[in-house]
Amino acid sequence: MYLSHFALKEKPFSISPDPRFLFLSHRYKEALGHLLYGVQEGGGFVLLTGEVGTGKTTVCRSLLQQLPANTKLAFVLNPKLNSLELLATICDELKIRYPAATSSLKVLTDKLTAYLLKAYEKNLNVVVMIDEAQNLDSDVLEQIRLLTNLETNQKKLLQIILVGQPELQEKLAHRNLRQLAQRVTARYHLQPLNLKETDAYILHRTRIAGAKKSLFSKSAIDYLFQHAKGVPRLINTICERALIGAYTQQQNVVEKNMMKQSVEEILGDWKVESHTTSHANHTQKWFGDFWQSTSGAWRVALLMVAVLVGGYYLGQSSNKAQSELQETAEIIIQSSETNSTLNKVNQWIGDQSWDHNGIRSKQQLLKLWQLDYQPLKNGEACDYASQYGLKCQSLQSNWQQLRLYNRPVILKFSAGIHGEFWGTLIRLDGLNGLMNFGQSDQQISLQELSDLWTGEALLIWQSPEGFTDNIKLYDSGGTVLWLSEKLNLIMQKNNEPINYFDQNLFLQLKQYQTSRGIEADGIAGMETILQINSETLQGIPILKDAEKISSTNGLE
Repeated sequence: MYLSHFALKEKPFSISPDPRFLFLSHRYKEALGHLLYGVQEGGGFVLLTGEVGTGKTTVCRSLLQQLPANTKLAFVLNPKLNSLELLATICDELKIRYPAATSSLKVLTDKLTAYLLKAYEKNLNVVVMIDEAQNLDSDVLEQIRLLTNLETNQKKLLQIILVGQPELQEKLAHRNLRQLAQRVTARYHLQPLNLKETDAYILHRTRIAGAKKSLFSKSAIDYLFQHAKGVPRLINTICERALIGAYTQQQNVVEKNMMKQSVEEILGDWKVESHTTSHANHTQKWFGDFWQSTSGAWRVALLMVAVLVGGYYLGQSSNKAQSELQETAEIIIQSSETNSTLNKVNQWIGDQSWDHNGIRSKQQLLKLWQLDYQPLKNGEACDYASQYGLKCQSLQSNWQQLRLYNRPVILKFSAGIHGEFWGTLIRLDGLNGLMNFGQSDQQISLQELSDLWTGEALLIWQSPEGFTDNIKLYDSGGTVLWLSEKLNLIMQKNNEPINYFDQNLFLQLKQYQTSRGIEADGIAGMETILQINSETLQGIPILKDAEKISSTNGLE
């Protein structure tokens, strides 16, 4: 009904657990990590708990779409089963055949055991995931524990993941279930979202649904958080109602008054605010609308007038008036900054989801190194890169330093209250950078990028085999031999390569560093090695074309 009004392709706040809308906040990322641990490690129990509506089932369904190829999973959605029914359900999920009329736990257990042994021979992991596990009876939980006794001399044959509300933790604390509790190898409790995550969550879902701009004002989101307390299911229900309300009143943005009405209808929790708060909100809306319709030159002029008048007014008025004036000035500035930031991010990212945790950007960065990185299959990105002789380096950097390193990096950006996100810097060309935020590359000025870049970066580079730290005077071994060979090649020397860092190599390295604009300390650290690799290795990704270095650079 409201989709065309807001230019949406689908409903952004459906309460069905669609993994496409999964917002990977820090909490959700950790929850997925715990489930992945359970899938990969095998043996024992993994526990995921959370209050009603915090997104446990959505996390589970997201995992189902990203399972490693060697995993067989039985997903039990209805826990209101006795032991026999539960075993039969597990067999059904795994497509294990058994006599239709059987009423024997032994028959089902034997069938499952035979299946697990065959899976083990084929190097397959078998996982049983049970949702709403707080509803399991104690005797059924005990039967589940017995299933984890199925094992070979090398490993457990079955991994159990229990997903449920906090009551599940209380149930496992009972003395009669202490044996099961002792076999829990990983626990994670999914907390509600905080205010910053709530804002980012709403923006993420509306973008997935096709929104080109923010559909909710900051004050509306703040009010929603006060009442929904960061519970995703409540957020979805209230936001859905608010969009319908805004549509019926032909509003393009959900403002606080509409959010209040929606909260009242969904939660029945209506609270009348004080006159002062209401006045501030009306002021904020008026100034926000006015500020949006005002040109940049007029905005500067208005701020100057505000400062001059405010200086006099603050000197003459009461404390209450001073407070109101300061509040109004803050509203003007915050409204301007928020609108400017969102407009800029919208230009960069379009209708794509924000890469809040950097995983997608790491995939892009490793792709430039000809590596196909799959997060849930390959684990942590830097650990995966190390298998191919690559190192990760976290930096607090600037553009000049990145030019010297001359390698693609991922950069962390901050959109203030709207959250943080990552992007991949592929090239540096003068005062512009070629950025990738997912589906396409685009040229963006470094000045624009600097406005939101936090200074954080992650760089991937190739170090010599056996390299652990700087290569320096009096060192010996393979890394010194590597350095000696590379400097001879670059400087066109016929010296015999050496594996001991002596004074001659020290002076040779300092000479090379001076010619390349690197601090001439005679120590081969990351910056020096990056420069050497740029001149001697073919096919490595670089930020800018390597400068043509003449043989007459004072190295003869």
